[in-house]
Amino acid sequence: MALKINDFYKAAIDCAIDADPRGREIVEKELENIKKEYNKLDDKKKEYFDKDTLFNPYSDTRILNIAEDKDIKKILCGIDMQTSELLLADRLNEKKFDIDLVITHHPNGYGFVNFYDVISMQSDKNALHNVPINLAEGLTNKRLNEVSRSVFSANHYRDVDAAKLLKLNYMCMHTVADNFVETFLTKKIQSENPSTLSDVINILYTIEEYEISAKRYNPPKIFNSSNKSKVGKFIVDMTGGASFDSAMIEALARVGISTIVVMNISDRLLDECKKYYINVVCAGHMSSDSLGINLLFKAIKVRTKENFEIIPASGYIFVEK
Repeated sequence: MALKINDFYKAAIDCAIDADPRGREIVEKELENIKKEYNKLDDKKKEYFDKDTLFNPYSDTRILNIAEDKDIKKILCGIDMQTSELLLADRLNEKKFDIDLVITHHPNGYGFVNFYDVISMQSDKNALHNVPINLAEGLTNKRLNEVSRSVFSANHYRDVDAAKLLKLNYMCMHTVADNFVETFLTKKIQSENPSTLSDVINILYTIEEYEISAKRYNPPKIFNSSNKSKVGKFIVDMTGGASFDSAMIEALARVGISTIVVMNISDRLLDECKKYYINVVCAGHMSSDSLGINLLFKAIKVRTKENFEIIPASGYIFVEK
């Protein structure tokens, strides 16, 4: 059975819903509500409606260009695959690499215009950690609006236009991969039951992506507290589009969160963590993104029973799972 681009895309979404930290039931209810809203629209409004949202709850994961709907046998994938990397793909094809699809992890084009919509999943995530839902929604919506304004003026389709001119198949996979790394690390840390932050770091070093990143002088680090600090109640926060509102740190502290494990953190959020004595373990950005992508690729292969070759680029650490 051939694996076409749309088959690959829909398999990625379905796998990501299984890995969503909110659980499939919450996601499917969200999709049902979107379908109800769509059915109420008149024909004119339906014309401007993003119909992918009827089956895809992740606005930062989209097919950006189909130049030729071919079987997917070889993928060039990277963290940021922009015009320079698209030119690289074209150059590699001149050298007979036969790349069928270029994938960027960080969203672009159609997947960047409204990528901030995925921030809404943070309210359900933090409610699962016992933050009152009204507070979680209020802070999440505040952050969503901030991010939406910050990306409004971006040149969203610059790289998509390059893909079209170069006749390359192109897509982005963001939250669909981030779901995997958050769920995987949450389960792994829970199963290991670490006592101290040093134990958390040691757990991360048992994962090949973090080990490779450390050898590249970009290891997991403790950004607040020390090796001997007790872990206590922890959360892994690595999916949901963007970092949450700084006031969410106080909300998490009030429900007993002692440690957060993140892929990166801003000074603004770190200052809040210091204020409320929340331990911060920064696992690493490229390494965490790479782990999520690798787990997603494995899940797609299992789901579709199809194999495809991965050519890593642009900071992506490929590890066969």
